[in-house]
Amino acid sequence: MGNIIETITGKTMGESPLQNIDKIHTTPMGTERVIRNLNLKTDDVATWCKDAVTHADIIIGHGKNWYVFRNGSVITINADSFTVITAHKLNAKVRLMREWDYVCLPEFLYQAIYIPEGEEWPPRSIINDPNIIVYIKDFGTQLGDLGVVAKCEVSGQIIGAAWTRIIPAYGHIDHDTPELAISLLPPFRNHGIGTKLMTKLFDVLRTNGYKQTSLSVQKDNPAVRFYQRLGYTVSGDRLDHAGHEDYLMMKEL
Repeated sequence: MGNIIETITGKTMGESPLQNIDKIHTTPMGTERVIRNLNLKTDDVATWCKDAVTHADIIIGHGKNWYVFRNGSVITINADSFTVITAHKLNAKVRLMREWDYVCLPEFLYQAIYIPEGEEWPPRSIINDPNIIVYIKDFGTQLGDLGVVAKCEVSGQIIGAAWTRIIPAYGHIDHDTPELAISLLPPFRNHGIGTKLMTKLFDVLRTNGYKQTSLSVQKDNPAVRFYQRLGYTVSGDRLDHAGHEDYLMMKEL
């Protein structure tokens, strides 16, 4: 899913590094920073950065800079001169979900839907299905509504979220067991951020007196192994509203 361009501050695609690839350059100081921070084995940093832009996972325009995300690295490029300023390994700060973060939940709910490889993504309106929207509708108004978000330290974008609810949904166990959901924007997956989100949310649940948490996941979803590594065990199976076979998983806190 390369070459996705997202602008936060009104920049246009025509102003992006992708459309100005020949203008991308660096300075001796920028070259030194990129090599040091990423432990690169090349002296031709400008060419390396141009290749990263061409094959970027996502490019985000924010403030005075463009941020190019590629394979777990983030390159900072000045928006006016297209000078490579620096680069870092992708990192995210995880914090408690606040009320103003709730506006992000519809997007994360949609991104949490598992679509097997080769199948088309459903329309975004699918989250309005009563069996799905229940995971976020009026979030923050009832017991068990707890969450954390991951914020990219470089761009400032919210890139992931994990939250719980006690609702009569797919992973419901009882009225004392919050069901957990987690979601990351696609370009930011497989870089350890999901583990950070889950670990923080487990701490939040313990602080709020919960002894266990549950979730539901399709049996053929590779995330099953991720949940098992975090201590979840299969306690049963169920069919969801679309007829998919799901595992019901639980974790003691």
